[in-house]
Amino acid sequence: MTTLTQLEDVLFHSREEAKGIILQLRAARQQLEKINGKIQDPQQYQQNTLLIEAIEQAENIINIIYYRYHNCALGE
Repeated sequence: MTTLTQLEDVLFHSREEAKGIILQLRAARQQLEKINGKIQDPQQYQQNTLLIEAIEQAENIINIIYYRYHNCALGE
């Protein structure tokens, strides 16, 4: 698992790697959202929803850290 310091180093040095991380998170979020549309078990739905929220928070953290270092949005 990547530590925050390692993540900050990646975001500081490589725009392409930062974009890659965002794309991986987005793909995971989309997959969970797709699965959630088919789930009928309330507990599983709730667990997936929490994972989706965690992924969204991770995307926001990455964008904030990137902006802090480069004073511009990461963009996509």
